[in-house]
Amino acid sequence: MTRTGTVKGSKVKLRPPEDADFDVLSQLRNDPALQRQLMIARGKNSPAEVRAWIKRRTEDPQGVFFVVDATGPSGFVQLTRIDRKAKSADLGICLAKSSRGTGAAAEAMNLVEKFARQRLKCARLTLRVLRINHRAVALYRKLGYQTITIERRSHDDDGCWRDVVFMEKALA
Repeated sequence: MTRTGTVKGSKVKLRPPEDADFDVLSQLRNDPALQRQLMIARGKNSPAEVRAWIKRRTEDPQGVFFVVDATGPSGFVQLTRIDRKAKSADLGICLAKSSRGTGAAAEAMNLVEKFARQRLKCARLTLRVLRINHRAVALYRKLGYQTITIERRSHDDDGCWRDVVFMEKALA
């Protein structure tokens, strides 16, 4: 993992995870609705599994993982598949319900974009989102992400095949 330190904004700060963040990260990792939106395997994650996930995210040599701190841990934002030659990375964000609609997601994304541009020399970020996640798609569009493609019926959501939107943003 690239050493991150703390990145501060006016509403949130992005920082490496601490032991005190475990409960919030575990709740997010075990929320069935979030598991569906994040397109990850659904089911109960034991404390050991959540700790292993945090360890994988923080030790990934092609990744950066931040806790989103908005008056306490509120979620996470991550860059994965960092490709220094292609100057690109994949972005993912997940916030607790209490932090949604507060501007925390937009600021966290702006901060991680700035980090990617300045520290990692990324020229573009990509992300994927379920087409039915209208709030997230609208936020990404508002922040300048453009649809690259829509893969029809490409995600199995308990037997209901969902469209996945692939988006990207050029970092100026």
